[in-house]
Amino acid sequence: MASKEPKKREAAPASKAPRRRLSAVDARRRILEAAEKQLMKVGPEGLRLTDLARTLGVSHPAILHHFGSREGLVGAVVRHALDTLNEQLIAAFTAGQQVPSREAAMDMVAEVYGVRGSARLLAWLLLSGRTGKPQRANDHPLKQLADTLHGLHVAHHPRALYEDTLFELQLVAIALLGDAIFGDAVRRASGVTPTPAGSGDFRRRLASLLSDRA
Repeated sequence: MASKEPKKREAAPASKAPRRRLSAVDARRRILEAAEKQLMKVGPEGLRLTDLARTLGVSHPAILHHFGSREGLVGAVVRHALDTLNEQLIAAFTAGQQVPSREAAMDMVAEVYGVRGSARLLAWLLLSGRTGKPQRANDHPLKQLADTLHGLHVAHHPRALYEDTLFELQLVAIALLGDAIFGDAVRRASGVTPTPAGSGDFRRRLASLLSDRA
């Protein structure tokens, strides 16, 4: 009778390295980045916190702890994108190098509004009345940008009016927001076939129009 071979002892599974606990700031940023990707795919109405939690490997209450609700998270994503844009523009305008042209600055805004989809999210928040109150005492990013730009204008044109600087910023913000949301529809209604270059041409013409008035 053949002798039975002793069973080989199975190797114990390798212990996983303990997962590093993220700081509150890092955890919040990680959730924001993942939520932005999801929002680009499904839109604000399609975002599900349970799906997002599963993707991130965290609990649903963990997301609520940082943002309070689904609407709070969507609003935070938009504010994060616009705050980042504002910081980039101010940094570009105050750098020692040449101040970006109007067209270059508009391209930066269009990147956030169009490519990243923040324009549609912002419009959704505004139309649904979910923007809420400013979270910080001086939560006026457009005014901060206007103050920076006006300082540069006064350096070259001492008689420049602050109201003119602020109006131009408001005009550009509204124009580019509208173009990102329904620019192609307006072009189509005007008998123009929308193309990928259509939005860029709109910004170029708007920049030229404003430069002629300067």
